[in-house]
Amino acid sequence: MRKSIVFSTLLAFGCYLTDAKTYNTKVVILGGGVSGISAALNLTANGIDDIIMVEARDALGGRAQDVPFADVNLELGCNWVQGLGSNPINQLALKYKLRTAVTDGDDVVFYDENGKINATERYNELNNYYEIMSEDAVKRVKKDQVDLSGKVGLDIAGWYAKDAIDEAIEYYVWDWEMGESPELSSTLFTVVNDQWTYGNKVFGPDSDGDNFVVDPRGFKYIFQQEAKQVFKANDKRLLLNTTVTKIDYNDKGVTVHTKNGDTIHAEFAITTFSIGVLQHKDIEWSPKLPAWKLEGIYGFHMATYTKIFMNFPTQFWDDNQFTVWADPDTRGYYNSWQNLNAKGFLPDNSTSNIFFVTATQDLSYRVESMTDEEVKDEIMAVLRRMYGNDIPEPTDFMFPRWHSNPLFRGSYSNWPIGEMDEHHVNMKASLKNRVFFAGEAMSAEYYGFLQGAWFSGAQTGLQVAQCVKGKCPKSEYYPEITNAKLHASVVRNTLLKK
Repeated sequence: MRKSIVFSTLLAFGCYLTDAKTYNTKVVILGGGVSGISAALNLTANGIDDIIMVEARDALGGRAQDVPFADVNLELGCNWVQGLGSNPINQLALKYKLRTAVTDGDDVVFYDENGKINATERYNELNNYYEIMSEDAVKRVKKDQVDLSGKVGLDIAGWYAKDAIDEAIEYYVWDWEMGESPELSSTLFTVVNDQWTYGNKVFGPDSDGDNFVVDPRGFKYIFQQEAKQVFKANDKRLLLNTTVTKIDYNDKGVTVHTKNGDTIHAEFAITTFSIGVLQHKDIEWSPKLPAWKLEGIYGFHMATYTKIFMNFPTQFWDDNQFTVWADPDTRGYYNSWQNLNAKGFLPDNSTSNIFFVTATQDLSYRVESMTDEEVKDEIMAVLRRMYGNDIPEPTDFMFPRWHSNPLFRGSYSNWPIGEMDEHHVNMKASLKNRVFFAGEAMSAEYYGFLQGAWFSGAQTGLQVAQCVKGKCPKSEYYPEITNAKLHASVVRNTLLKK
């Protein structure tokens, strides 16, 4: 009996080794999200078709994921075309006639523990102070002044949250957009990020707007359609359901190891792993990533943005697009609600009544550690404080767990206070001109946005195409990032004191 078990085990192991495959290619693209697809398109456009794309999921699209819910499809990840005009994401949405609804963040009503309140004046004040902060940021740059946290930037501009209502408004304007609080966020780079997408400068006039994707085909559809220009049906260069576990690299090339035992030898690799995956060491690197690279990777933040969906038998909430709850005890506690029953969102033939709330960062981590039932109970307690005890229970309930998902480790990136341009350069710099990095976080201008992923993938694809043709651009990075030699430095005076 024992010999039989051992023989069966060896046989199974032998089959595993036999099934493992070895691939050889010029370029391997790791990740089939928006950035990877953009890189593949640009490599192909430059005559490089000896490529392989590796994707851990069974479909392309990355964080563009939709699932059936009630009688519609809902987006778990990216949901908005943010920035219109010539924005390539907007152009793709128009090309494929993606169904969207115009988002109006000013169509909002506010509640606290006493019921509906009039907080519009204070909300408008914060938006005005935000504009002053943006103008102050330009002045600071002209004077070569250091960066500030968003909290300080807003305070200097004239805004300081005095009570729970102010905190709720601040969360809705800042955290709900950036995914992190003003205390953690950079003022200068937040303003830069805004200007590139919403400044009506890059994408042309009337580009300052957001469209919420409500297409039954899913947001992913436009990217998957573009990918078909590179990968035909049953294309052997597309490896789905394939998880990367280890990357070996040197100045000669790259070897990628997968969970199912496959090995991919390539001259060049483009990794599109999220900054959260890179920080969590979900991929083993050999040799280990150099110190300058780690300094860049760990300097950036991966925010978590969790949409928690509920479908009810009837609509009991306001008709506004958005509702903000000012919790008396905890800032940001189930704060920002969106009404999909608002005009233009749900299909005309839908019988659903969908109200969803967004959690970010610490609350996102917390709800991911709880059961669905526990989260639902907490949310219903908030809704009853807003709308009374007679509201019905939801018939459908769902939310994703982005932070704990090893393929993503969060939703999108945010530029924190303290992260310098040089850190960002190091984060996206190539390794030995063999391993290149792409993704929304790698875009200094559009981090956190889909267009950041698209532009980063395109730029990286072009760089690698040049490398394949023997004209590799010089890889720039900072082996050491130094502080300005300030006279009053307790760090220098303490650590360098003999």
